[in-house]
Amino acid sequence: MYALDERDRAILEVLRENSSLSIGKIARKTSIPIATVHHRIKKLRAEGIIKKYTIVIDKAKLGQKLVVHILIKAIPKSDHTALLEKLMRTEQVEDGSVITGEFDLIIKVRLEDIEALDKFVLKYLRTLDEISQTQSMIAYRNMVKE
Repeated sequence: MYALDERDRAILEVLRENSSLSIGKIARKTSIPIATVHHRIKKLRAEGIIKKYTIVIDKAKLGQKLVVHILIKAIPKSDHTALLEKLMRTEQVEDGSVITGEFDLIIKVRLEDIEALDKFVLKYLRTLDEISQTQSMIAYRNMVKE
């Protein structure tokens, strides 16, 4: 396990806010020397703490305003991890987990409207041999920690 210190945390916080900043801007924002910032980022990447740099897309502005959490019950003896990996490859699925309890998985999907939800559940999820039951929960509000 890698132990983060205050400098690492400061660098990660700045990168979390805006991963496109230059090393120099990160150094100014954190009051850490440029060479140290460069070295720390390189080390954090090598350790796998920083996996990738990405962007956050506002999908609601692209017409995908409906957020739905779907509970999934898999058939007995199915590979839940493999099923989750399969579902994560679909464009609509934003997040997913293998869970405990009555259901085996939960996924978060973002769709255009109720018709798209109907199509996703009835024409995709319920046609998969590994899935025996689904339960959809539409979110009234959705917040993302950025």
